[in-house]
Amino acid sequence: MSGKELAHQHAVYSYGALPLTLMYSPTAAAAWEVYYGGEYLGLVEEVRVPGELWPTFRAQLPGEEELGDGSTVRDWRIAVEMLAAQAGL
Repeated sequence: MSGKELAHQHAVYSYGALPLTLMYSPTAAAAWEVYYGGEYLGLVEEVRVPGELWPTFRAQLPGEEELGDGSTVRDWRIAVEMLAAQAGL
């Protein structure tokens, strides 16, 4: 993968004054790993429901990824903020 392609694999999201890094995770569904200062906070996974126009997003804490557990919300930003809050940020 080229440097230009790698640059498009992550983004920074501001949680208040804290920068959270979202790294694209190549899975069967679109998903982003969320980090703060190198600490893994969890995974935000896009969930497509047949018949629904817009996707929902599942916030999964570390260890929940394989189980498919987590909280589902309509806005990906809320899912990211849920992970940050769970981490005590």
